[in-house]
Amino acid sequence: MSLFDGFKVLGFDTETTGLNPRKDRIVQYAFIGRDVDGSSVSRTELIDPGIKIPEASMRVHGISNEDVIGHGSFGTHAEDIEELIDGGIIIGHNVNGFDWRFIEFEFMRAGKTVPIPYALVDTLELARALKIPGRHTLGHLCKRYGIGLDRAHSADADAAATLVLLWKMIGDNQSILKGGLERIQELCNRNRKSPAMKKENAKGIFLGDSDDSVIFKHGEFIITFGKYSGKSFSFIDSCDPQYAKWLVSESSPIDKTVRKRIADYHIKQA
Repeated sequence: MSLFDGFKVLGFDTETTGLNPRKDRIVQYAFIGRDVDGSSVSRTELIDPGIKIPEASMRVHGISNEDVIGHGSFGTHAEDIEELIDGGIIIGHNVNGFDWRFIEFEFMRAGKTVPIPYALVDTLELARALKIPGRHTLGHLCKRYGIGLDRAHSADADAAATLVLLWKMIGDNQSILKGGLERIQELCNRNRKSPAMKKENAKGIFLGDSDDSVIFKHGEFIITFGKYSGKSFSFIDSCDPQYAKWLVSESSPIDKTVRKRIADYHIKQA
């Protein structure tokens, strides 16, 4: 599709030990699609999460504790994952709400900078924005569009199905192509929470309704997560500009409006 010509375009999915990215871990990841030069990409790997995989999770994805033995921790996979994500258009179903959050926390736990994709495209949020009738689970949407999904909850099958699903949804809604990739991203982010009232505590002012990742204190934006937790954005920018760039990028866990405030403030101060 001409919209994505010249880009690495990858369907992406993970399987995990549970639903909470703060305490659960990735046990499988998959990237399916094409590289910048048009060559195919098909990468599926198991990861040893370092914690027990609960029975309930095993029943969903079929990956047991025995299956992941010898497959290495996330840290041993981080470089490969970074290379796949970096600069690519990454497509996933509920990728903003689930898979990407796991990627962020896994990279932070490994003491590494979260990779920066060119764009994240969430087919769940796109389906909602386009008001596609019926339920918006990956299984129901695939059935609606006649996409085979024989091994649901296997990372590679879900990643491949999500990639096809995006083409099908765009094909049925050609008008969104007029705005290019930016329009698609706008639709994907339409339902994401934005900051509302400021909330204050003894440490400073939280800048988002549900986003406690940044505090404004003494004229500085203080980051409250990751390897620079407790440090100001200006400090991070001075010692690690690449990480600072990621903090205000689309793939950052910081709310979009807060990212803009940080960027605008530091442009004025420069």
